[in-house]
This record gives sequence, structure tokens and C-alpha cells, in this order.
Amino acid sequence: MKKILVALFSILVVNANAQKIEEGTSLIGGSVSFQTTKGNNSVVINPNYGYFVANNFAVGANLNVSFRKEGDTKTNQFGLGPFARYYIGESTTKPFVVTEFSYQNRSIKLPEIGKTKTNGFDFLIGMGFAAFINDMVAVEGVTGYNYSKFKNVEGGSGFTMRFGFQIYLGRDNYRNPLK
Repeated sequence: MKKILVALFSILVVNANAQKIEEGTSLIGGSVSFQTTKGNNSVVINPNYGYFVANNFAVGANLNVSFRKEGDTKTNQFGLGPFARYYIGESTTKPFVVTEFSYQNRSIKLPEIGKTKTNGFDFLIGMGFAAFINDMVAVEGVTGYNYSKFKNVEGGSGFTMRFGFQIYLGRDNYRNPLK
């Protein structure tokens, strides 16, 4: 069954229309992740909206929302900020370079201290790929270097990887309802 699904996915990707992503196209999508281990849970939601200001070059905004519980500690985080992407090539699997910045607001509830709030920023620079399933929908992966810094907290950095999807409105014969 797994081989059949891989073969079908490959056929869809190969048959998708290979071309540049034209100026005026809108990009809507994001990623969601869940993690559960004994006593620890997290949910991260990252929706985004972008607009191609030139062929293969999109700018837009991300929203970052995360909920974490580690033992008795609960953390909620909300962020908003701009991103830029440049897609390379005209194949059905398009690599892209990406940079993102977001202003973050974090609330932490510790059993012995109570609730504390802080704010800071998150920065990402990396590479990604968009594997088009058809003219409008792509499955995506992004990997890169991430740096976070919050007020009164030492900054942290590391490697990040995420997967999601995007819908490209306004490509080819599809009329963008947001215009």
C-alpha cells in the first residue's frame, strides 16, 4: 500500500504544471505540529498569507501560535511578523530561500511562581521546497537556522524543520477571489 501511495503522489507531482509562480499570485497556507510525550504536550500552528510582488518572489505575514505543557509548567506564545520567499526554477518541485521575522509575546505559568509574561523576537533564515500536487496546491518543507530572544532571557538558536502546505490562488486559469 505504501508503494502505491508513493507512486500516485509521484505521478501527481510529475504531471503538475511546471512553470514560474507569476506576479499577482496569492499564497495561503501554513503548518501545524503536535508533540506528546509523558507529561509533555505541545501544539504549534503557523498560518501564513503571502503575495507574489514579482515572478517567483513572495512577501507576506506569518502568525505563530503555540501551546506547551511540560510537567506543571504551561507556556502560551503568540507571534506575528513578515516573511519573504524566493522560488528557484520552473520545475514541479520548487526549492526556495526564506527569511522570517516575528515579534513574540510569551506567557508562562509556573506552579511555584505564578504567571509571567515576556516578549521578544524570532528570526529564521533557511531553504525550503514546494512539491506541487496540482497547479494550486503544494506540500512544503522548510529547514534552517532559527534564533529567538526574549526580554530578560538569554537568546537561543538552533536548527528547525517543519512541514505544511500552501494554496496558490491566481495561478494560470484560476481566478483569485481575493482580488
